Amino acid sequence: MSTKRIISDQVLYKLAGGVPDTAFPVQEFDIWKALEQKINSYFKLKHFDTTLPSGETIPENTMIATYEDIAVTANENGTSQSTLPVIPISLPKSVGIFLIYDPNFPDTPFIPLQRGQKALVKTDEVLGDLMGLIAYEPKNNVIIYNQDITLFDITTVTMELCVFDMSQYGVSDRLPIPADFEERLIQELVMEFSPIVAESGVVNPWTTANSNPPSNFSK
Repeated sequence: MSTKRIISDQVLYKLAGGVPDTAFPVQEFDIWKALEQKINSYFKLKHFDTTLPSGETIPENTMIATYEDIAVTANENGTSQSTLPVIPISLPKSVGIFLIYDPNFPDTPFIPLQRGQKALVKTDEVLGDLMGLIAYEPKNNVIIYNQDITLFDITTVTMELCVFDMSQYGVSDRLPIPADFEERLIQELVMEFSPIVAESGVVNPWTTANSNPPSNFSK
């Protein structure tokens, strides 16, 4: 079972060659953010290398994070919108936004549309209103619904997004990462932070002591 604390302790122990002191230049918070970035990169890579070549398009469950109580606000043009709590992984067909639904009806998710498809659907006399169903389009960090769903007493929604958000987990919470990722993550984090050395304590009066003068510099 991997947690933020276990992974950061292992990385810091290897970097410091033992138990790091309080003045060690790399802190656990630095490792946690780098860990989040690497896991999101791995999830995307695995989706393209493994999931899609196998003929499957649905992301693995370890990629999906659930965000509840996302507020819905009404627009003047008869639509409504919500703001994404985080920006998901960029996947084909906007699959990074996996599901959005009314928390009271989790088995009836809203219909996803690609950006601009709502305008195209309106040209069809039969499907113009999507038969009264609720659909949504992503626009930057905003989700726009085709109806004012607040009129249906839907003031909050639940979003399932393909993203690893480190802020969702405490230091001792189990991280939803595959077991085969752990060793690779630790080794890469050690390599990433290993060039960072502790300060010598010597005061340097020159702010550009290690800089080379321009090639056209003349005395």
